Amino acid sequence: MRWLLCTVVLCAIYGEIGCPPVQPDIKPVEGMSPDDETPEDPAFGLEYERYLREVVMALEEDDEFRKKLETMNMTDIKNGKIAMHLELVSHQIREKLDELKRQEMDRLRQLAREKMKQMNAGGPGLQESDLHHVDVKNPHSFETADLEKLIKKATSDLDEIDKKRRGEFKQYEMEKEHLRREELAKLDEEHRKAREKELEEMKKKHQEHPNIHHPGSKAQLEDVWEKTDKLEPEDFNPKTFFKMHDLDGNGYLDQDEVEALFQKELDQVYDPNRPEDDMRERYEEMARMREHVFSEIDLDKDRLISQEEFMKYTKSNEFEKDEGWK
Repeated sequence: MRWLLCTVVLCAIYGEIGCPPVQPDIKPVEGMSPDDETPEDPAFGLEYERYLREVVMALEEDDEFRKKLETMNMTDIKNGKIAMHLELVSHQIREKLDELKRQEMDRLRQLAREKMKQMNAGGPGLQESDLHHVDVKNPHSFETADLEKLIKKATSDLDEIDKKRRGEFKQYEMEKEHLRREELAKLDEEHRKAREKELEEMKKKHQEHPNIHHPGSKAQLEDVWEKTDKLEPEDFNPKTFFKMHDLDGNGYLDQDEVEALFQKELDQVYDPNRPEDDMRERYEEMARMREHVFSEIDLDKDRLISQEEFMKYTKSNEFEKDEGWK
């Protein structure tokens, strides 16, 4: 991400919070303790991802707040209006949120000290956008402003990640087409026609594959159940399926767990050993499938599919449809 320098924010951080410095390059993720030296790669690549995930998990534990999430429309969730309902959350959950907020403020304080050292050595300092996900003026408790800022920042950052990916793929496709034309332009007429014919045959060969199931449809999941899980088709059970593919057992399907469901489907279309199949296109196709499934099932738009959301979807008419995939 491209950040803008903000000395004022640096001063605010130093004045508001205090804790010894840590290594600045370590990105905290869920399950990582402050003493861990080499965390796992975060799923989304956000600096504040551990904080985001733990706040979401804490709020999901509160029945009243979870129900409110499920009844609100996507716009009100993404613009942070859901934050006004923080008062519904139980005292126990509020205390947990307060502690998560204090831990995140500690991390930012540590980051600020490291960035100040880097600035003194001529490097980049702390950026204003590093702090847009938290209310630094109140370092002690998690309030409505914190939830609103976190939702808006995460929504913006995650949308930007997908937007950047789509843009990079579009650029890749344009460059590939440019190279194709450049190659043909260097050939004489006879060899150019032969090469054009070869490329056309490769294109047709790539398109010769079994029909792809609609991502997230009953037919697609049953296919995974039978071919990946090696279970009998007649025994398909959505609840059992969810638990089997919730690999970390946290009660949610995350981005990686959902994308894993498409592997067999995409294996029918893309083979790294076939010159007509582009593995970069496979990566983009998987991302498109994941985005589509989350748009249909992830009701509260927290980038996680809970068992409740999954089971609700399996009871809908959309689940029964299999319109294929283009």
